Amino acid sequence: MSLDLVQKHFDKKAQDFDDIYTGQKSSFGRYLDKILRWDMEKRFNRTIEECGDITGKTILDVGCGSGRFMLALHKKNPKLITGLDFAPKMLEIAEKLLKKDLPDTPTKLIEGEYGGIEFKEPFDIIIAIGLFDYIDDAPAMLKKMRKDTKEKIIASFPVKGTFRAFIRKIRLGLYKCPVYYFSEEDVKKLFTEAGFKDIKMEKFGQLIFAAAH
Repeated sequence: MSLDLVQKHFDKKAQDFDDIYTGQKSSFGRYLDKILRWDMEKRFNRTIEECGDITGKTILDVGCGSGRFMLALHKKNPKLITGLDFAPKMLEIAEKLLKKDLPDTPTKLIEGEYGGIEFKEPFDIIIAIGLFDYIDDAPAMLKKMRKDTKEKIIASFPVKGTFRAFIRKIRLGLYKCPVYYFSEEDVKKLFTEAGFKDIKMEKFGQLIFAAAH
């Protein structure tokens, strides 16, 4: 039930979400993003950096949204990037973006819920940015990702106990969209119990950025 509510929320807010990355907002809106969402820009850059040399590799972007990470990663010459999202409106934006800017590159978009999809082969890297904010069973999700990746997973988690977390919970509650928060201890426990051995974490702004093998 909670995933249905998240899907409905992102279908309604798909363009607003993409505008965070494009900056196609009013001057005041861009100013607020610079002040309040600077950590999202850093998360974007750190994700691309953490992927490292992906020449000839396969990547799965779970919760790919409007495809902005896929677009950036294709500059690093991967074998294939697959984007997965359960919000049709998000995938519509991603498809238009990728066809416009990457008409001849190997990309694949899948509409569906990650937990219900079985892949024939594991991916070299899985990225899950802004995903665990909305997942009510994070342990099960990470265990499946452990099975579906050969090298590493790169993920982000919103920090619990902050004023912004409180405001965001109220705001999303108006749309009946659930949201979940984590401490660094929570994140480390999740990865450890999922079977990951080498876990790196960074905390900046209101986010925990993690990479695990």
